[in-house]
Amino acid sequence: MTSTFDYDPEEIVSFEGHDISLKEAVSRYRQARAHPDQPADFSAIRDPGKTPQIFEAEHFDALVTRPEFESSD
Repeated sequence: MTSTFDYDPEEIVSFEGHDISLKEAVSRYRQARAHPDQPADFSAIRDPGKTPQIFEAEHFDALVTRPEFESSD
């Protein structure tokens, strides 16, 4: 799926009401997945013109497998 959309780990996205890097959003997504009993909104709004305009759970699932998003925890 990552071949069907563009992304930059350092791009700024709006995630849970905060402007953070996509890399940080993926990290938060990974942490939230570890605690499925806690509800979370898995969407990140991107700048106009980006494909897709909104990253959703399936996009995050693809991104967490990419080397540039590997956990440093």
